[in-house]
Amino acid sequence: MRNPFTGVRGRVTFTVLVVTAALYSVLGTIGFVQIASSGRDAIEERIDEVLDQFEATVRSGNGAVNISTADGVTATAVAGSVVPAAPQGTLQVTRTVEVNGTTLTLVGVSSQARLTDSLRSLYRGLWVAIPLASIVTALMAGLATRRALRPVGAITDLAATIGGSQTGARVPVPDTGDEIERLAVTVNEMLDRIEEGRAAQRQFTSDAAHELRTPLMALQGELELVRDHGAAVDDDLLARLDALSRRLGDRIDDLVLLSTLDEARPLALAPTDVVEVVRDEAASVVPPATVVGDSVAVVVDRALMARAVRNLLANARRHARAVVTVTVATDDHRVWVHVDDDGPGVDPAARADMFRRFARLDEARSVDRGGAGLGLAIVASVAAAHRGGAEASESPLGGARLSLWVPLEPDQSVA
Repeated sequence: MRNPFTGVRGRVTFTVLVVTAALYSVLGTIGFVQIASSGRDAIEERIDEVLDQFEATVRSGNGAVNISTADGVTATAVAGSVVPAAPQGTLQVTRTVEVNGTTLTLVGVSSQARLTDSLRSLYRGLWVAIPLASIVTALMAGLATRRALRPVGAITDLAATIGGSQTGARVPVPDTGDEIERLAVTVNEMLDRIEEGRAAQRQFTSDAAHELRTPLMALQGELELVRDHGAAVDDDLLARLDALSRRLGDRIDDLVLLSTLDEARPLALAPTDVVEVVRDEAASVVPPATVVGDSVAVVVDRALMARAVRNLLANARRHARAVVTVTVATDDHRVWVHVDDDGPGVDPAARADMFRRFARLDEARSVDRGGAGLGLAIVASVAAAHRGGAEASESPLGGARLSLWVPLEPDQSVA
C-alpha cells in the first residue's frame, strides 16, 4: 500500500498536521490555564464580597459567628489567628480582624465543584477538538497542495510523452503568476532550445554529408576511371587524387574542430601576443598580408586563435583583387582583429549569414570558390568559445571587413 505521506502533497499534509496539532495543543493548554485561573479569581472575588458583608456584621456586634449565601459561600469567624485547613474540593480565603480588642479570623469557603466540572468539560472538548481541527486543517492543506500541484502533474505527464521524434509539444502554462507558471515557461523554453538544437543538428548532418560526399564521389570517380577504363596512373592523376584526399581530410578536420568547440571543452588558455599570432599567419599567405597594430597580450588559446586568424586571411585572400590588410586594435574591454580586402565586398543583407555553417552567398562572394562554408563558422565558434564574437562590415579598401574580437580580461568559465 502506498504511503499517504510520500511525495510533495504527503509531506506538506504531514507537516501541516504536526504543526497544527502542536499549535492547537499549546493554544488549548494556554486557554485551559487561563480559564482555570480566571475561574479561581472569580470565586475568590465572590468570597471577598461575602467576607466584607460578614465583617460588617461581626463589627456591628449582633453576635453572628457564620453566614451562608445562596450560591454556596460560607463565612465563619474563628477566635485567634490560627487558620483551619480548607476542606478538599474547596477554595478558602481568610482575613484577620480586631473587634473590641479581640483577634478574629474570618474564614470564607466556597466549593470548586462547578469550576472543576467546567474544566473537565473543557479538557474533554480539547481532546476532541484539537485532533479534529488538526485533521481538518491537514486535509484542507492536502487538497490545496493537490490543486496547486495539478499543473506540475500535467507538465510531468506531457514531458513523459515527448520523445526523440516528438519535440513540438509544449506543456500548458497556468495563469497563476507563481513558481508553477515560471516552471512551465522554463520547461517550454528548454523544449524550444532542444528543438532548435535538433533542427540545427539535422541541418548540420545533412550539410556535412553533402560536403563530404562531393570530394568522396570525385575521388571514387577517378579510381573508377583507372579500374574500369584503364586510365593511366600518371602524375596528373596522382595530383588530383592527392588534392581530393586533402580536401576530404580538411573537411573532416573542420567538422571535428566544430564538434569539439560545440562540446565547450576547456581551452588551453595562456597569455598570448595577438599581433605576434597575426604576423605569423599573415606571413604564410601568398602574397603576405599587411599587419597594422601594436603588441597586445590577452589570455586565449593560441592554437585556436591562430586557426581563426588563418581562416579569416584565407577567406580574404581568396576574394581580394590584390590587397589584404590585418589591423589589431583595442577598445575599453576588447581586442579586435580586422581583416580587410579589396574584393567585391558582401551585400549588407547577407552579412549576418557570413559566419553561419555551410553558408551560401552570392556568386561574387561564394564559398564554393575554394571553401565549404566552414572556415568562417570556425572563426565564430572560436570567438564564442572565448566569450567573444565575429562580425562582417564594409572595408575601407572597398571590399569586405571580417572582424574577430575577444575580451581583454579572460573569463574564468572558459578555462
